[in-house]
Amino acid sequence: MVASINFIIASLLFSAPRNMPPLSTDKDVSNYKEHIISTSDYGARKNHPTSYDDNPSFKGPLKLDQRASPDLHRKRIYNYYREDAILGNSLQVDGLPSLASSTPTKTIINEIVNHLARRDAPVDAKEVAESVEFYLRVNKRIYGASKRILQNNAHDVDDQRIITIQDLCSGHGLTGMLFLACTPPGRIPNTSVRIELVDKVEPKSHSILRDCISEICPWVTEGTVSFVSTPLNDYTDKASNKKIYGNQATIVISTHACGSLTDKVLEYSINSEAASLAVMPCCYTGTDEGAPYGVRRMLGVGLSADVRRSFYLQENNYHADFGAIPRAVTPMNRIIVAERRK
Repeated sequence: MVASINFIIASLLFSAPRNMPPLSTDKDVSNYKEHIISTSDYGARKNHPTSYDDNPSFKGPLKLDQRASPDLHRKRIYNYYREDAILGNSLQVDGLPSLASSTPTKTIINEIVNHLARRDAPVDAKEVAESVEFYLRVNKRIYGASKRILQNNAHDVDDQRIITIQDLCSGHGLTGMLFLACTPPGRIPNTSVRIELVDKVEPKSHSILRDCISEICPWVTEGTVSFVSTPLNDYTDKASNKKIYGNQATIVISTHACGSLTDKVLEYSINSEAASLAVMPCCYTGTDEGAPYGVRRMLGVGLSADVRRSFYLQENNYHADFGAIPRAVTPMNRIIVAERRK
């Protein structure tokens, strides 16, 4: 509740009056409404929530205990299932599910999580819940922005299009692979999706998780998933000049890139003209630099930093918004999601 109030206060403090339409002296109300509509610089707002909830309910199959510390959920996914009477039944299923392009997203997510547990995949229940909840809260918006960009830039409506999702500071890459797994071939007409995972070192768990997912989602393969082992600064310095046009679009995602690395992700997204992006920041120390002292003192480091980041995105042609995953997963649960306007 306090965070919600702080968010409203921050919005008022950071309002930019210069962007507001001038008051009309014309008595014709229809003309005034027309003026407001014509001066709006962003129109595509499908799938946007109507309000901000800083501790939403779970959407995915893992309902972590809201009363427990997130650290208590740092147990291997198999053990988490085995200790839960209801989830434990999913471990006894014989055979593999049959998933296809027509399979609903919710079913794909449920089957992936169950399969990771059955295979005793090297990943914690907390990490699985974090990836699933992040995906379920941003996928429609960032995919929608990418499709809009592709439609506006395509020369021919029948041209084959490519969406590349770049998961920066990806760790084992589960989050990025969920985006691919839940977008089977044919889900987006005339469009193929591929994933590029970026981190300093490719962990051994990555290939195991990829193989587990590919057992039930055969479109998740080494051909559609690539892992780039390099520091973020090296990757962004080389890739930021490779802007993508026409029949290609990029989406940038990042979950818990520490401290200023989140700012580097945002800077890279803008410089490379990504169609959309979604980040979940963490380790806020020092990241509120640039916010007025009174705002930092009132809102705290974390919210001040993210408000500053949202204005940075807005000033660079992005429509920025906030979201969140349940706090039972992590106390650093705020998401910044942004869509390029043109």
